[in-house]
Amino acid sequence: MTTPAANRDRSVAQVNRMLRSIVEAETLEQYFWVGGRVERYHKSERGHIYFDLVDDRSRIRCMLREERAGRFPFDLRNGLEIEVYGDIHFYEDWARPEINVVDLRIADASADATPAIERLRAAGLYPPSLKPPPAHIRRIGIITSKSSRAIGDFENAYQSAGERQVLAPMTWKYVALEGDRATQSIVDAIRALDAKADIDAIAIIRGGGRSLNLAVFDSYEIARALIHCRVYVVTGIGHHKDNALADEVADFSASTPTAAAHHLADLCLRAKPSPSVAEAPPIDYLDDDFPPDMEADFSFPPEDQPPNETRRPAEKPPAPAQRSRRMDIVIAVLLALAIAALLFLTAVVLSQMP
Repeated sequence: MTTPAANRDRSVAQVNRMLRSIVEAETLEQYFWVGGRVERYHKSERGHIYFDLVDDRSRIRCMLREERAGRFPFDLRNGLEIEVYGDIHFYEDWARPEINVVDLRIADASADATPAIERLRAAGLYPPSLKPPPAHIRRIGIITSKSSRAIGDFENAYQSAGERQVLAPMTWKYVALEGDRATQSIVDAIRALDAKADIDAIAIIRGGGRSLNLAVFDSYEIARALIHCRVYVVTGIGHHKDNALADEVADFSASTPTAAAHHLADLCLRAKPSPSVAEAPPIDYLDDDFPPDMEADFSFPPEDQPPNETRRPAEKPPAPAQRSRRMDIVIAVLLALAIAALLFLTAVVLSQMP
């Protein structure tokens, strides 16, 4: 039974206010240096910079005000090891401590703080040489998160765009799109799909989100992996207004995952299908968090078939010429039977006449 509000000892707001007074009594204007790795970097419309400072076990939110952001000779980015100098502020509404950053420095003087696009230019990789669409697409590799809402949009748009006999089958690589493992997870997936001999196109898709959720696609490592990819690369990251470095180096940048599906389906429909694709419908394959040295491709059973039941190969339909000959034979037999029946009835009638 819920206690009436008047009888409660504390409200949520009172508890948060009490926590703020305890935290800030010990930390406010008590400045210190603390080091860690930058994650979830985000710059607000007002110019303030927000990011998480993380180590192997913990993380804390940091804020660098706009008036201080332009003082430093390097750009903050996800993955950069830094040290920040500041004090703790506590925000009552969310009961969240945050470091108010007044100074910062690179933790390792040898670390490369150059923005990703400048690093690509220095390596001679930007602007990239874009590859033309493939003449034939045998299989498409898809990179996304297993829980991404983009999967349904992509599959529906792709399957409804044309005949299954023409559309190329797909191999799915599920990766982390956010967090510590995201960059390396995506890079590993790009390289694994690029190494498959039958894959002629790769698509990276994810649904929309805040800029800090899409920040991983601004990384130098992912851009470099896409530029070195031997096959045609399509990106469908976020919504129409989102644009990441990965979009700039991809061979084709679609505004949404749905648009990426339409583009790939259009390539399949315009291209002359190879015999291996024309003879069988597309089969979805899944790579689900297996170690890099293990292959995890397996086909999904059709919806009307139990998962453990063995799938029989579909019978090949007869050719049009065969169907025409069979129809002619059936018609000739029916016509002969009709004539025989008519002659029989005529004979019976004549035998009954005087």
